Amino acid sequence: VIDACAWTGHWGSMALPGAPGDVVDSVADVGSSRVLLSPLDGVFAHNAHAANGAVYDAAHTDGRVLAAPVIDPTVATWEEELQRAVDVAVLVVRWLPAYSGFGLSAADDWARIIRAAGRILWVQTRLEDARRQHPQALVPDTDAAEVVELARRHPDMTVVLGGATWKAVLDLAPAILSLPRCFADTSQMDGMDSLLRLVDAGLAPRLLYGSHAPFF
Repeated sequence: VIDACAWTGHWGSMALPGAPGDVVDSVADVGSSRVLLSPLDGVFAHNAHAANGAVYDAAHTDGRVLAAPVIDPTVATWEEELQRAVDVAVLVVRWLPAYSGFGLSAADDWARIIRAAGRILWVQTRLEDARRQHPQALVPDTDAAEVVELARRHPDMTVVLGGATWKAVLDLAPAILSLPRCFADTSQMDGMDSLLRLVDAGLAPRLLYGSHAPFF
């Protein structure tokens, strides 16, 4: 089992067991043999790329780790950071639009560059449930429908809708199923029978397991 959504580092509003080894061991304890690991330390920084070294180092020293660096296309040097990912054969790069402050409707040129680099684009719509956020640091979710619309505009690129609620994914099921390279992860899907409802909607082949460790 590959855990496609896990994080390492510090988070300001809660104490997390976020050291790379702790996170990887925790998901291994519940059956994940590999983990796509991304850094938290750069999320609120002016340059998110400075934190990517932690996941590159973890991937180098621990065979269970697959680095999934955060790319902020609003940073002038973002293409250099993308090339760094290409140079070490990273498969997945993550966008955090809500934290980087850009809209997906204006992101097509950036998406084309990632597609040309042959990487999978993971768009994380949420890191922390609004109910748990600090009241002075509220970050709204990125609209899941905008991620699917981005995938529609770039049908030759694999796009993952990350961190969406099960209801949002269920509502988007017809659109997702119409796009052969569009997927969604389970990292924010709670509630009784939520996954069953998604499976009943035909989405099983498009769902990626994500624990969202160490948040959960």
